[in-house]
Amino acid sequence: MIPRLAASPFGLALIGTCFLVLSALLSVSIGDYQLSLLEIWSALISPSESLASFVIWELRMPRLLLAMIAGAALGVAGAITQAVTQNELASPSLVGVSSGAALAIVLVLVFTNLSSHYHFVAGIVGGSVAMSITLWLSWKQKLDPVNLILSGLCISLFCAAATTLLLISVSTDTRGLFYWLLGSVANRTWQHVSLLAPIALLSLILCAFLARPLTILQLDTEVIKSIGGQVKRWRIQALALTVILTSATVSVTGPIAFVGLVAPHICRTLLPKHLAYEYRFVLCGSALCGALLVSISDLLANYQEIPVGILCVLFGGPSLVWLIQKQYKQGAL
Repeated sequence: MIPRLAASPFGLALIGTCFLVLSALLSVSIGDYQLSLLEIWSALISPSESLASFVIWELRMPRLLLAMIAGAALGVAGAITQAVTQNELASPSLVGVSSGAALAIVLVLVFTNLSSHYHFVAGIVGGSVAMSITLWLSWKQKLDPVNLILSGLCISLFCAAATTLLLISVSTDTRGLFYWLLGSVANRTWQHVSLLAPIALLSLILCAFLARPLTILQLDTEVIKSIGGQVKRWRIQALALTVILTSATVSVTGPIAFVGLVAPHICRTLLPKHLAYEYRFVLCGSALCGALLVSISDLLANYQEIPVGILCVLFGGPSLVWLIQKQYKQGAL
């Protein structure tokens, strides 16, 4: 029964959702103040002024929701980037969005005392500028996927170098900023959730309308044009959503690496072969895999208050190597 269930996309979604619920329960219950399932249920059903209710609603729930939303947003952004560039090793950081958003936010943090709402705006502006430069550099090549990746990589390296140079040249203490650049959902509040959730959820809904164009973009460019496909328009629309999802997430959590790269790979590996590039399933699966990856990583990071971005790399790196080797062996057979 279980193998048959896992062979369908809906069965995989059900299993993934069960794991996500289990991860959520563990995240809410485990910590310096242990909570039983009965206490969790009581606090969720009827919030009160008790210590258990405070711990759940004010300390753990915002962190949990932010981890899930950030993971889903990065997973979908990674799937879109890989579809547009026709490269399964692409990610939002590879086309310059993450580094551009991080540079803009660091500039605001270092030189101003503006609130987190302005950091959010700065992140989206920075990611948009970086993506615009990438598109401009590759426009003459008609947004060729290879040229798009190379242009994005140059912008990403430039922004990363500029951020590092800025942090080591200022006189103020930048240890907190270096910690933020590792990516974390610790010490986040409902204010952070209210910043990210609306724009991330709206963007994820809009992604559903791009599922069919993204599937078509896996064909050769000339074939797409011959059937009336709008290659440039589709790529720009998809990359615009990638910018919004990635920049908004970076603004709130910092750059969480590897999620956008690994989540779509995990999704394609689990899906049946004939659906591995059907983007109505890939986008949903990448969102679920991304949410799982970040929430589970944060659950483990919570013990020593390690930035979740570090654990995502520690888990994502070996997972990616294993997935690539598995796909290579299957291809060799």
